[in-house]
Amino acid sequence: MKEVRTRFAPSPSGFLHVGGARTALFNYLYAKATGGKFLLRVEDTDRDRSTEASFQIILESLKWLGMDWDEGPGVGGPNGPYTQSERLPIYQEHTDRLIKENKAYRCFCTPEELENKKKQAESMGIPYLYDGKCSNLSEAEIQEKLSAKQAYTVRFRIPNKIVIVDDIIQGKVKFESKLIGDFIIVKSDGFPSYNYAVVIDDALMSITHVIRGVGHLSNTPRQILIGEAFGFPIPQFAHVSEIVGADGKKLSKRAGATSVLAFRDLGYLPETMRNYMALLGWTSPDGREFLPDEELCKLFDIARCSKSPATFDVFKKLKEEEKESVDFNKLDANGLAEYLNPKSKLNWMSNKLIRDIPIARLGKEMVPFLQESKIPNEYKSGEHPKLLEILDKVRVYLDRLLQAPPYIEEFFLEDIQFENEEAKNLVLEGNGKLVAKGFYEVIKNANAVSADDFSAAFKTVGEKTGEKGKTLFMPIRSITTGKSHGLELPILFSLLGKEQLVKRMDKLATQLQIDL
Repeated sequence: MKEVRTRFAPSPSGFLHVGGARTALFNYLYAKATGGKFLLRVEDTDRDRSTEASFQIILESLKWLGMDWDEGPGVGGPNGPYTQSERLPIYQEHTDRLIKENKAYRCFCTPEELENKKKQAESMGIPYLYDGKCSNLSEAEIQEKLSAKQAYTVRFRIPNKIVIVDDIIQGKVKFESKLIGDFIIVKSDGFPSYNYAVVIDDALMSITHVIRGVGHLSNTPRQILIGEAFGFPIPQFAHVSEIVGADGKKLSKRAGATSVLAFRDLGYLPETMRNYMALLGWTSPDGREFLPDEELCKLFDIARCSKSPATFDVFKKLKEEEKESVDFNKLDANGLAEYLNPKSKLNWMSNKLIRDIPIARLGKEMVPFLQESKIPNEYKSGEHPKLLEILDKVRVYLDRLLQAPPYIEEFFLEDIQFENEEAKNLVLEGNGKLVAKGFYEVIKNANAVSADDFSAAFKTVGEKTGEKGKTLFMPIRSITTGKSHGLELPILFSLLGKEQLVKRMDKLATQLQIDL
């Protein structure tokens, strides 16, 4: 069997968003599942939009996601260079061949001429196709224009035929070439068009499978025709489904098309993102959703991808008044967190992974999130035994690591305060004072150490006061934490210890001006 070779070929004109990352992942997984090679190629021939900064962001994103490429920038390989702007002589050689074989020709039409023809076609309600004005210029006419240094593009001469795309996912799709028209393959600045360069690169890099978004399906007949003109082997195509947001519409900057690095900054682990994105349009043979990397790389088959749009459920559906004002790409991690869907599949996967990974690994992953926290510096390395003990207790509450610092800070609070009037009133209203006083007395006289010991203390207070449920637990939470929400109290108290707990209650009681 011929070695499978896939590629991801981003244009460095912005960040790597979820749609692009999903395309990269499908190429990566298919190569791994078949024992093939995954290549990275940078398509930077759009000089107006391509930037070095974007190139570096894309590399950083792929590295964070753990998608190592077998050939490409920074790795090298036998088919380089892997950046299109460095391959111009290769494209020129192929263009000369097409012109010599009369399969392409120079077009001297000015942009103004072409724009006028396009407007005329629009006014007549018909699709615009190039009329072939320069397709039959004589050699003398061509030389005269070249001598006059007239700018020109190079157009591909379209043969009249039906082009059939036998797509692995979409099935057989037919295109009539006469509806395409002679299209530009080399721009007036000498740089190749996307549809031209990609064919040459795929052939010379021996790409066997082109896996990309369904939006590229309309480009495919052009690429097949160019490949056939050169006599290249035509790769197998697989156009994956569109990704839509919670509103059922295509992802945009207001509907989830944000940088994948934003998910790193929110505290999702790369394994979680890979697992989640793999299920955007693909299902495992046995229907399982939580899949470790080694299983994903073994089970993935591009033929199991669906034609139907995949729903990206990470963000909540925006309210009408938010649709024009919210731009996810301008929000920091905390701002973005406000729009997360707490019941998303990503959160479910993330919570499960955070619960399961070794605590030492979790401590290391926490380091970036601890740096701005209010805990003592000696705990910010992520290795201190006490920090790991705390982290092991609170991880069950975490959907992402950015949520952890407030929980961890709870254990190091010295100057404890009530967070708001709501928290104060939990003690001051109803039987709150009685419950708070009862808990204080029980703890001061008990030898409570474990979570079970503190649960027993709650039961004792409940029996003495006649309170249960919220009217029992909420006053206790308030008088010990100053908050109305937070960690499970027996776990928190077992880590704080009796002495620290009594000190907290004394301070908070003083603020309320009550006796315990």
